[in-house]
Amino acid sequence: MKGNGNFSDVVKDTQNTVNNLGVDVLQLFCKEVDNAFDAQRDRHKVIIKHRCKTRSLLTSMGNVTIERKLYFDKIQKRFFFAVDDYFKLEKHSRIEQNMKVELIKNATLTSYGKASELAENKVTRQTVHNLVKNVKTPNLSTTLSSQPKKNISQIFIEADEDHIHLQNGKCAEVKLVYVHEGVSKVCKARTALQNVKYFVSVEDDPDKIWNDVAYYLHQTYSMVNTKVYISGDGAYWIKYGTKILPEAEYHIDKFHIQKSAIAAAMGSRIIKNQIMRAMRTKDKEKLRIMHYNQSKDIKERSARCALAKNYFYLQNNIESYSLQNRCSAEGHVSHILSSRMSSRPMGWSISGAGRIAQLRAFYFNNGDFTQLVADGEFEVNAIQRGVYKTLSCYLS
Repeated sequence: MKGNGNFSDVVKDTQNTVNNLGVDVLQLFCKEVDNAFDAQRDRHKVIIKHRCKTRSLLTSMGNVTIERKLYFDKIQKRFFFAVDDYFKLEKHSRIEQNMKVELIKNATLTSYGKASELAENKVTRQTVHNLVKNVKTPNLSTTLSSQPKKNISQIFIEADEDHIHLQNGKCAEVKLVYVHEGVSKVCKARTALQNVKYFVSVEDDPDKIWNDVAYYLHQTYSMVNTKVYISGDGAYWIKYGTKILPEAEYHIDKFHIQKSAIAAAMGSRIIKNQIMRAMRTKDKEKLRIMHYNQSKDIKERSARCALAKNYFYLQNNIESYSLQNRCSAEGHVSHILSSRMSSRPMGWSISGAGRIAQLRAFYFNNGDFTQLVADGEFEVNAIQRGVYKTLSCYLS
C-alpha cells in the first residue's frame, strides 16, 4: 500500500492481480496441452501445417489468447486444432461458455444494454442480443423432470396476459399461465405457491400454450380424483383452457370483479356492496335493475357506455364467481413479464418478445442456463478420440 490507500483499493487490486494470473495460467495450460499432443501424435498420419495460430476468448477473468498448432490428418483429410478438439471449443466463437451463460442470464433479467454494463462493457449490447437470439427456446416450457407422477387432490391454474408494444407501432399480448398445487404460509404476512410451473406464449392461438399445460399436467400428475381449477379475468383464451382440460372448473378472478364493481358503483360504497351481494347470490336480475336505475340519471353517452361495459362484464361472469377462489395472476404478470417487457418504453419484435418471455419463464422455473447455453453436439471422430485418449493419459 502506498499513500492513503484503503481496503477497497486493496480488494480491487487483488482481484485484478488474480484475474491476470488466471489468464496466464489458462494460456500456459492450453500451450502445454498442445505440446502434449504434438509429442504423442503419429507423425506419419498427422502433420503440422501451421506452428502458431492464435485465438482469443473472452472469459470472466479477461481476454485469453490461446496459441496452438494447426494439424492435418492425412487419413481423414481433415484440418484440426488439438486444443479446440480437447476442450470442445465452438468454432469461430470469441466468448467462453460461462461468460455466455452470465450474459444471457443478465439479459433475461434486464435490458441488453444493462447486461453489457454488468459485464463491465467487455461486449456490446448487440453482442448480447446476438447471444440471446441464438438460444433455442421452442421447447423450454415442456422440459420435464424424471420424478414419478404425483397424486394430489387439487391443482390450480391461473392465467393473465401482458400487453407489449411492437416495433411497428402496434401492440401484442404475451400470455402467461402457471400451474401450482396450492398456497403455503411462509410467515405471518406472506404466502408462497407450491411447486409452481410457468408457461408463456406470444401466439394469438391459445391452443399451443394450453396443450403445453395439458402435457405437463398428464406427465407430472396421475390426475386420479384430482380437481383442476382455472382462474382468470374472463378472457376468451383463458376460458379456452376448459376445452383442452374438460375436467377443469373455471372461476373468475376476484380482482377484476372488484375492479368492475367499484367502477360501476361510481364512488358509492353502498352500491358497491349491493353489487358484490348480487354477485355472491348470483342474482342477475338485481344487477339489471341496478344498471337501469343508475343509467337513467346519466346524461353523458360516454359515461353510460362505461357503466354498461362494467355491468355487462359482471353479468357475463356471475356464474364463474366464487368466494373460495384465490388468484394472484396480476402480480405474477407484473413480476414474470412486465418488469422486463413493458414497465419501460420498449419496442419488440414478435420473435424477440417470445424468446425473452420463454427465457423469463425458464429462469423462474429454476432452469439450468449452463445446460441451455451449452454448445451444440460435438461430433467425436477417430482423430478426436485419439486426442482425448492421448491428452487424458498425459494430464492424469
